[in-house]
Amino acid sequence: MADRLIVHIGPRKTGTTYLQRVLQQLSPTLASAGVLYPVNFRDKDDYNHVGPVADLTHNMESKESNRWAGKDGASWRALASTIASWDGTAIISAEMIGGLRPPAAQSLLDGLSATSIDVVITMRDLGRILPSSWQQHVRNTHTQSYRRYLERRARERGDLAPADMQAVWDAERHQTFWRSYAYGALVRRWQTLVGPDHVTVVTLPPKGAPSHLLWDRFRAALGVEALPERAPKLPAFIANIGSTRAEAAFLHALNVEAKRRGWNRKTANELQQRLLSEGFLERPDRGDPLLLPRSFLRSVRSWADTDIADMATTGVSIHGDVDDLRIVDSSASHSRVATDEIASAGAFATANAMAYEAELIKRRNARDAAISLPGRLARRMRGMLPGRQR
Repeated sequence: MADRLIVHIGPRKTGTTYLQRVLQQLSPTLASAGVLYPVNFRDKDDYNHVGPVADLTHNMESKESNRWAGKDGASWRALASTIASWDGTAIISAEMIGGLRPPAAQSLLDGLSATSIDVVITMRDLGRILPSSWQQHVRNTHTQSYRRYLERRARERGDLAPADMQAVWDAERHQTFWRSYAYGALVRRWQTLVGPDHVTVVTLPPKGAPSHLLWDRFRAALGVEALPERAPKLPAFIANIGSTRAEAAFLHALNVEAKRRGWNRKTANELQQRLLSEGFLERPDRGDPLLLPRSFLRSVRSWADTDIADMATTGVSIHGDVDDLRIVDSSASHSRVATDEIASAGAFATANAMAYEAELIKRRNARDAAISLPGRLARRMRGMLPGRQR
């Protein structure tokens, strides 16, 4: 049984993938120091623990049964067994933990053997979360427009204080967003599960802050001496590279067309990944990032201020500056993306994605030209023979 289990709750777009990749790279060194970050517990390398958590909670949190989703519990059992056999400190991390309803969260804790459990939550301001969240929505092949998406979040948020809305957020399956990003309610939920003194918050530094600052805060929150002061440099990976506002608009239009054509989501998603990896990332000027529409700035700022005040009532320990969660004016855009920007992004990505097909066409044309050359020469020679000239 682990002496101490640290559960990192990193809702999507809160620096989670970066932290998980660092922990994955450090895993062998940490293990020799008595700290377990499981990366190979089911005969394959995993940098996070989304698979096992989904394996355990899928029946409780999804409309589909595990039978139809292909989840048989093996992944969860492998992770739980690995932690149960460890004598020191163990760390797990998964984006989806923050969105679990209380019964599923309790089931997760009950299934992990540890003398003591601490929870560390990473948080990012809503001004950056909402645009990133819609981009992820688009990457998941949904067709809801950005404005409709924000309007839906506003309806789900409700008009009551977070403490009064928490029962709704905790009960309704579709309220995953506010279970993850209504930060005061998120802290309160996990304080109820593991105790008020066992929950710690890490705020993401603002844009332009030193790159090491997030790791500094996260390391301090975990309180694990074996973690190095400097995070190792990671190899380049594109897992969570965001799209610009023009690129996001193009991908949304692609989703709408794919749906009209009756393509399944797997097909549309694979096409998107090809455009992202082989098209957008190579553009010399990708354009401006996606921001909040100006018309939503006041509402989002109000939500953030309310959540910060709500979180203050929990007495949770915070590593970082709580003001990093406030919404600044630069979070909103003053204009819509121009149609020629969308067309330029789409044309570049499409041309790059079709480079192979273009090369085949060029080779075919060259081959046809080479084959037809002798014929042209023969006709010319026949025309020069005596009796053939006019």
